[in-house]
Amino acid sequence: MRMRVPGAVRMPRAFGLFYASFAVSMLGDSFRLLAVNVWLFETTSGSIGARLLVVLLATLPGMLLGGVSGVIADRYDKYSVLVVADLIRFAVGLGLAGCAVAGNAAWALALVAVGNGVGVFFSSSSFALLPRLVPEDRLPRANGLMETGQWVVQIAGPSLAAVTLAFGGAAWAFLIDSSTFAVSAVILWILRRKLNHAQVGAAGNADGDGAAGPAEAAGEDGTPDAKPWAAFVDGTRIILRNPPIRSLLFASYGVAFLTACTNYGLIFLIARSLALGPSSLGYIYSLNGAVAVVAALAMTALAKSTHLGRIMALSMLGLCVAQVVMGAAPNIYVLGVGVAVSALSNAPYNVAVSSLYMSRIPAAYLGRVEGIDTMVDNFANVLGFVAASLAVLWWNPRGIFLISALVAAPCVAVAFARVARGSVAPGAPPSGNVEDIEVKV
Repeated sequence: MRMRVPGAVRMPRAFGLFYASFAVSMLGDSFRLLAVNVWLFETTSGSIGARLLVVLLATLPGMLLGGVSGVIADRYDKYSVLVVADLIRFAVGLGLAGCAVAGNAAWALALVAVGNGVGVFFSSSSFALLPRLVPEDRLPRANGLMETGQWVVQIAGPSLAAVTLAFGGAAWAFLIDSSTFAVSAVILWILRRKLNHAQVGAAGNADGDGAAGPAEAAGEDGTPDAKPWAAFVDGTRIILRNPPIRSLLFASYGVAFLTACTNYGLIFLIARSLALGPSSLGYIYSLNGAVAVVAALAMTALAKSTHLGRIMALSMLGLCVAQVVMGAAPNIYVLGVGVAVSALSNAPYNVAVSSLYMSRIPAAYLGRVEGIDTMVDNFANVLGFVAASLAVLWWNPRGIFLISALVAAPCVAVAFARVARGSVAPGAPPSGNVEDIEVKV
């Protein structure tokens, strides 16, 4: 007997290629994340200033370039942006390998900044592309699959990177990182060719069109003569004039601040408070990924659009609880419990917030709104990094975990009061229906 896959679960072929590109590049990201953090931490003898600079270089490009990347994602060919971004990051990886061989931390930091800046453009275009590859009713499962793949990579990736660092050195880790971006670029090129040759109707089909047509090249909102600045302003108005979107974005910034504090402070908590080697960070990441895979799979199989708001709010509460547990952890085992609670909360949160985002914001404006959100989100990250560095400098690494939970508490309250009412709140614009939104100049 032949088993039929339910339509709500089956994914379009175009999404499969996009997913493969995503998984390969995520593997490279996991190598770069661990290699950069551990190599620079050891090269600079655990300098607080160097650590702050590393995390700021991961954040400032998004804060400065998010608006530009969002406008480009909405107005121009997304596939060209994605492939060019991958090729530049391929070159960055080669440069980092050379820096590791030469022991040149200064040039490595410059290359990290370039790679992160290019990554902002990749992120905006890929985020705006996903809703064009799958029907709206399958977005929660598509985002669940993306989240599951991300955490699966975070099980294997950091462990493989830790082994590579131990036996091959940072240069080999950066070379592996570089090669993954080349593979990703090839997959995206194949996807583009397939979609360009596909016969699709004016409204697209189940496989999604996604190909760059005349409207996309000129501006997807149907205003080919619109200036980039005007397009940016239109995206800002969409946020300011829609309460459900504003509430969703505001709630997410609490998680951005909390996550930034964790990303900065965890290595100091491990190395100073628990007196473990900094390479232990890789195994902590792997534990985090293993638990998150279970949570992401559960979300993929069970999530319903009408429950996404409540899932997001409950997940944010779980993240705050995890911060308290990690901050008070007396040993690596209690820290592991906090990391597990964080992973169980983080994966559902990411699936819920991405799906709510894509369903509440019209497709033609998705890149711009995501770009503006990236700017504010990264500003929240900068605040978190600065607060964490001051806490490590003047207090101890444990303090920032407790402080971040308190700072995120108002955002959790907004999530329960305003977001946890269903996937599409009254007054929220349906995805892709630009004509229903009045944007006055």
